[in-house]
Amino acid sequence: MYRLLLVEDSALIRDVIVEMLHDCDHLAIKDIATTSAEAIDLLDHEQYDMVVLDIELAQGTGFDVVRHTRQQSYPFRVPDIVMLTNHGNSYYRNLARDMGVEYFFDKSLQFDECIDVIQQHASQLN
Repeated sequence: MYRLLLVEDSALIRDVIVEMLHDCDHLAIKDIATTSAEAIDLLDHEQYDMVVLDIELAQGTGFDVVRHTRQQSYPFRVPDIVMLTNHGNSYYRNLARDMGVEYFFDKSLQFDECIDVIQQHASQLN
């Protein structure tokens, strides 16, 4: 089972993502976090295959979460990172790329494309 951590503070966006991924075989949204601290705590206790996260969170940022997974002390295999954000400008896109983020999507323009990438990764696991 492909294990996903969803880090998103908007209940509306969370619900849409969960609904769109509901019928995806071999994929489980194992946990949901709304702050960077919640996400980091979850990441320290469980292995995930992918983290889907927003940049701007209720507290902290998605970049805090990415930084944490890149530390030498991170206890698990580094998950694939998908950023899905309203901040799709080149500054954030380049920062994400420089931090090793595999996928960066603008919520307003690339939402369906993001969902497709998540589903493709889950289907490749099996």
